[in-house]
Amino acid sequence: MSVFISNYRVRLWCAIFCSVFLLTGVAQGQQQSYKVSSDVLKGRVKEMSNESSLGRLPVRVKSHVRDAVWNLGENSAGVYVDFRTDADTIVVRYAVSGNLNMPHMPSTGVSGVDLYLKEGNSWQWAYGSYQFKDTIQYTFSNIGRNKSGTYRLYLPLYNTVKWLEISVDKSQQFSFVDNKEKAAPIVVYGTSIAQGACVSRPGMAWTNVVGRSLGKEVINLAFSGNGRLEKTVLDLIAQEDAAVFVLDCLPNLPVTPSRTEKQLDSLIVGAVKTIRAKHPTVPIILTGHSSAFTPGFLNKSTRAEYERSTEVGKATFDRLVKEGGRNLYWLDSREIDLDINSTVDYAHPNDYGMDKIAQAYIRLLKKVLK
Repeated sequence: MSVFISNYRVRLWCAIFCSVFLLTGVAQGQQQSYKVSSDVLKGRVKEMSNESSLGRLPVRVKSHVRDAVWNLGENSAGVYVDFRTDADTIVVRYAVSGNLNMPHMPSTGVSGVDLYLKEGNSWQWAYGSYQFKDTIQYTFSNIGRNKSGTYRLYLPLYNTVKWLEISVDKSQQFSFVDNKEKAAPIVVYGTSIAQGACVSRPGMAWTNVVGRSLGKEVINLAFSGNGRLEKTVLDLIAQEDAAVFVLDCLPNLPVTPSRTEKQLDSLIVGAVKTIRAKHPTVPIILTGHSSAFTPGFLNKSTRAEYERSTEVGKATFDRLVKEGGRNLYWLDSREIDLDINSTVDYAHPNDYGMDKIAQAYIRLLKKVLK
């Protein structure tokens, strides 16, 4: 009797295992995967369309920038892909080469993706279930069969994507949105804040919020700790036929014993001149440190550092305007209006603070882009 029961249990478990295996195999067999290649990505300089990398810097600049800039440039901050499908479930699989998270920023922000749908002038958002393993997987399910809208998938902010594919049921339509005809983008040169630290998911980075709100492509050339108005990067962005150039580098350019106020002034003037050499009339926005002049923080020395570099930046801006500089704009720290609930560590905004930055840019850009 015991032998019979034992054999019955073995047969039962085999049947269950085989059923699960077959169902899984059928489910996987019903999916069609579409590789995301460099030529369908947006949010990058035009030169990147000819390269295999999913990052932000062309190979030719590798020997001309510091290693830190190159490594951060391989991160996919601000990079996205637009596509159309009527699938009710979308699965995104990819692999990254860096750490999944940081002490002050979660895996969903550092290494996650983010999915939106645009129908008409309205944006909607889909949350996904995720697994952070050697192959990261996001599953966006029960999202409806949206036949008229365009999906936007943002890539990770602080990680390097080695490969990425989007899968839907074979019976459902899928196509990438053509990237050949592009309107003039907004080009941003910035620091960790513009790269996206420390939001909970990619779509919350201020550059991505601005892009959705204004219906503009935003090219994010922000490098954590390394937004220093360096000539190679300035030359690269000056190649773009931009609608606006944004220079938001003051958080990485404090006045120190090794960098005087005069030297900071010279860096800002040089950056403006580099852009003006190719774009005499395109608007340029100079931005104060987003956390300068924020009331309520007890850390006096940090606040003084942020305020000092911002004051130098504003004085340089005022002089350039007085000397006849045209289409120059200043985004003041107090217009951004961060408070003690806006940041993770005073410098880096949380989702709430990041949206404050985004809204300040949106208000100014609406005036600039008239």
